[in-house]
Amino acid sequence: MSVIKCILVLCVAIAATNGFALGPTQIVFHLYTRSNPEMSQPLLPSEASIMNSSFQRSKRTIITIHSHGQSVGGNFNAFVVPAHLAAEDVNVIAVDWSPGASIYTFALSNIPQVGNVIAQFVNILTNFGYSTDNIRIVGVGLGAHAAGIAARRIQGNVPHIIGLDPSLTGWTHHPDILNKNDANIVEVIHTTSGIYGYDKPLGDIDFYPNGGVVQTGCGTETSCSHTYAYVFYAESITAEINNGNQFVGTACQSYEDALSLRCTSQDKITFGGTNTKTSGSGIYMFLTNIQSPFARG
Repeated sequence: MSVIKCILVLCVAIAATNGFALGPTQIVFHLYTRSNPEMSQPLLPSEASIMNSSFQRSKRTIITIHSHGQSVGGNFNAFVVPAHLAAEDVNVIAVDWSPGASIYTFALSNIPQVGNVIAQFVNILTNFGYSTDNIRIVGVGLGAHAAGIAARRIQGNVPHIIGLDPSLTGWTHHPDILNKNDANIVEVIHTTSGIYGYDKPLGDIDFYPNGGVVQTGCGTETSCSHTYAYVFYAESITAEINNGNQFVGTACQSYEDALSLRCTSQDKITFGGTNTKTSGSGIYMFLTNIQSPFARG
C-alpha cells in the first residue's frame, strides 16, 4: 500500500510540472438565466463576448466549477444550476474546463490556470461596474481549489465560497490550496474525508455530514459519497422554496469529534442555502436521511 501511495505522489509531482496551457477557447463560461435555464449561452473571457450576452448586471451571479473527469453537462451542474435558478433570479455561470480535466494528475496541474482565467472573466465584469459583492463561487473536488485561486486574483472581495468535498490528493502541501482567507466566508462540506476529499478543515466553516467519510446509503462506493456533496448543496437551495428541512449542523470541539459524531453543542449553523453568510466559524456535523429529502432540520 505504501508503494502505491509513493507512486501516486510521484505521478502527481510530475504532472504538477508538466501540465499544458489551456488555449483561449478551452475554458468556456456557460451563462444560464431564467430566460435560458436549459440551453446555455457560451461566453469567453473578453469584453466583446460579455457585452453581447444576456448577462444581467443587476442580478447576483453564481459561478460553478466542476472537477476532473467532468464537463459543464455533468451531474454537478445538473443539480446545482436548476436549484439556483428555481430559488433565485440570478446569473449562473458554469465554467467548462473539460479539455484539461480528463485525467486527475493533469487536471491537478491545470487548476491554477483555471482559477486565473475565472478571475480574468470576473475582472472584466468589474470593469463594467459589476460589484464582486454579488458573486458566489461554488466548486466541487478540484473545482473547490480553483474557486479559492480565482477569488485571490479577483479585483475585489468575494463574499462567499462554497467548497464541495475539495480534493485531497496533491493538495496537502500545495501552495494554492483552498483556505479561509480566500473570501469573506469560505464554507466547506466534506463527504469523503481522507479518501477523495480533503480531510482536515479548510474554511471558516467546515461541515462533516454523517461523520464526513462515508455517506448513508453509499456503502463502499466512494464516488457515491462524493456526489452527495453537491446533492446536499442543491437540496439546501431548493428547500427554501418548497418549505423543506435544512441541514442544521452541530458544533464540534474538534475534527476528530466530527468524524466520530461526538458533537453535542448547542451552537448550530445551517449548511448552504441562498443567503450569503457574513459570519460563523468552526467545525460542524449533521446527520441525514438515507433518501431524499436528506435534511432532517
